[in-house]
Amino acid sequence: MPSPTQRSRPIGLLLLLAVAGVLYVLMLANALYQPSGGGEAGIAAAIEALFLTAGLWIVLAIMIVVGAVTGTMPGWAGGLAGVLVPASGIANVTAVDMCSRHMPWAIVFPVLLAPLIAFYAFWAALPQLHAALPAERTSVAVWASVFVLSVATFVLAA
Repeated sequence: MPSPTQRSRPIGLLLLLAVAGVLYVLMLANALYQPSGGGEAGIAAAIEALFLTAGLWIVLAIMIVVGAVTGTMPGWAGGLAGVLVPASGIANVTAVDMCSRHMPWAIVFPVLLAPLIAFYAFWAALPQLHAALPAERTSVAVWASVFVLSVATFVLAA
């Protein structure tokens, strides 16, 4: 059994966060980039956004799993994460597409969604945070926020 000092250092999550951070910055740069030129440049930017978002959301899903395995989270929150993480990834792609269609305010959704999910993974993995942020309230706040942001993206894109 690892000692408390060994468990307090989530090295795996920190490495995943580094990968997610790189993908996050590249995804935001892609969302803000308006390619000049013909349709091929726009299609290339869209494909790049798709791959960056897919990579980032795969890393975020792994972070949630690692957080749940190494720490604790309510069972219902794990099930909800299984639904909302992929849904928020689709919402993120939609928001990036909205940015490419001259709706720069839509960058708010990609800016907020990924950090919320990463925060929850760290909260689940670090028992020290559970004392300051109770499980039920934190889970409801994070997953309700992810839900509202995802639904708002779909509604505003329509």
